[in-house]
Amino acid sequence: MTSQPTRDEFRIVHATDLLPDGQTTFDHAVTVARETDARLTTLHITSADIDDSSDAHEMLARISEEEPGMVHDVLVEDNEKNPEKILLKKVRELSPDLLVVGTRQQTSDKKKVGRSLSETVTTDTDVPTLVVHIGQEGIVDANGELRLRRILLPVGDGAEARDTIQGLTGLLDRLGVGDVDIHLLRVGDGEVLDYLTLPERDGWRWHREVRKRGFVANVVAEVCEEKDIDLIAMATRGKDGFIDVFSGTHTQKVIRRAPRPVLAVVATDVVER
Repeated sequence: MTSQPTRDEFRIVHATDLLPDGQTTFDHAVTVARETDARLTTLHITSADIDDSSDAHEMLARISEEEPGMVHDVLVEDNEKNPEKILLKKVRELSPDLLVVGTRQQTSDKKKVGRSLSETVTTDTDVPTLVVHIGQEGIVDANGELRLRRILLPVGDGAEARDTIQGLTGLLDRLGVGDVDIHLLRVGDGEVLDYLTLPERDGWRWHREVRKRGFVANVVAEVCEEKDIDLIAMATRGKDGFIDVFSGTHTQKVIRRAPRPVLAVVATDVVER
């Protein structure tokens, strides 16, 4: 039985569908948990079309192995009829400080690639979420070391930017990141950048950049390539924001064009608490 965390304990939930390519996401969850001295919970909701495979059993066994020096729980919930609903319910019950999920590049081969159940969580939760591109380079290298040198923060309106900065700052402080360049990017009128309050930390360098014109997703992708960005941080607005990336928003095109990990922070002005 999983014990309840203490009030001051940092908690991370890693949601997985047990497909074998999900190892990268798990590696990110483990590394971030170690760096933040967090309690890690891996969560899986059963799905018959996946869970009957030998690959899924092998992945579950691998994830269930003891992680030296950290508390790691593995929760498997049996609910094949409505796994998305149960996944959301369990995340709300666990109330983590950070959720780690994986996302796959969509292809025309739906049967082969599918869509991860974990992707649905970010639609209806107010938990800060680290989205890792499966099969792409992330913020954890092959040796399990964290790599966070350059971060891109696209700025929409001031409220979104403040929420994103606050969420990003909280995670960076927890990770103990002391040497990083954070690039604020505004497409259009750059006046909003002048009114943002930027936290001061030794080794943190804030950069403001304005691109007068261009499609936001394309500009973000270009800047990611130009500056070799490791992480994109952005605010979400529930179903109107981040994970509507799969139905045609700007963020969808950012994900397709610049497959970097994304820290999604829910904008507080639209989330009821």
